[in-house]
Amino acid sequence: TLWELGTPSGTTGPISGAGNSANAWSTNLSDYGSNSDVSLRSPAIDLGNLPSATLRFAAFRDADGFADTAVVRFLRAADEVQLGPDVPLDMTIFDIDWVPISIPIDPQAVGQNIIIEWNFVSDGSLDSFSGFSIDNVEVDVD
Repeated sequence: TLWELGTPSGTTGPISGAGNSANAWSTNLSDYGSNSDVSLRSPAIDLGNLPSATLRFAAFRDADGFADTAVVRFLRAADEVQLGPDVPLDMTIFDIDWVPISIPIDPQAVGQNIIIEWNFVSDGSLDSFSGFSIDNVEVDVD
């Protein structure tokens, strides 16, 4: 399983990006594999001189609903040290359309150059699901 940018085409899940765009980031553009542990990282984002910020993105969750997991992490760009705890995303939900997700950026990360990491982990079962897809990522100043 790899994070891929393009038109999703899994057995289930999205068939386009959010708002019918042609592209989204997905855990494979088709179905994800078993025993996956894949991360997608943003380019460095300068959060210097900001009092607080919020990560916003569209998500489509389509996994087995049992043991597959996803988290968001904030990393310091200079050395990739994690700033704050993992932010779990509820992968027991089966989305039927793209849904907005908002996550306050951890105070340890505000004021620094950061990298945002999305991590998806699947169990060993053989499932026919598209996994986890994201689109329309933005960081807003609060």
